[in-house]
Amino acid sequence: MSKQFRFYLLPSDIERLLDQLRAQVAFKLISTLSPVFSPAELQSPFSEYVFRPTKTKFINADCYLVPSTGAEIKMEYLPKRERWAVSESSEVIQFSGCDYDGTVLRIGRFYFQTDQLIGDAIWPKRQEFLKWADQVFCATKRLLTYSKTLSAYLGEDAAGWERSGGTLKDL
Repeated sequence: MSKQFRFYLLPSDIERLLDQLRAQVAFKLISTLSPVFSPAELQSPFSEYVFRPTKTKFINADCYLVPSTGAEIKMEYLPKRERWAVSESSEVIQFSGCDYDGTVLRIGRFYFQTDQLIGDAIWPKRQEFLKWADQVFCATKRLLTYSKTLSAYLGEDAAGWERSGGTLKDL
C-alpha cells in the first residue's frame, strides 16, 4: 500500500516549504541517484544531482525526504546509467515536482510506500518510519492550500502565478 498527495509548487514555493518543514520535522534530502553505493545527500532539491533542464526545457526537481537518522535505505545498481538508485521500497518519501518552463507548471507529488515485499510476503514498514512520514505529510499539508477544483495542494507563489495567467497541467 502507499500514501500520496499531489501539489503545484514553483521553485520559490519548494524552497520556502522545505525551510518551514525543517522547523517542524527532522529530515534530510537525498538524490534519487548516486555515483556510489550510498545515497547522495542534498542541500536543496535544486542541486547538481536533481536540478536539470530536460529536452522539453522544463526544470524538474526529484529527490527523497528521509528521516535524519536511522532510515533503512536500499540501493539498486543501474548498469546502463552507471549509477546507484534509491529503491522506493526504502524508508523514503518521494518528492517530485516543479516541472516548470516559465509558462507551464506540471503537477508534483509526495509519495511513500507503507509496506514492502520481503521474500514472497508483504510486510509493513517500521512504525518509526510510518509515524515520521505521517508527520511530514500532515505538516506539509498545513503549509499549503488545498484546491478542490484541482484536487491538489497549491503553494502561495504557484496560486498567484496561476491567477496571473500561468498554466497548471495535470501530467
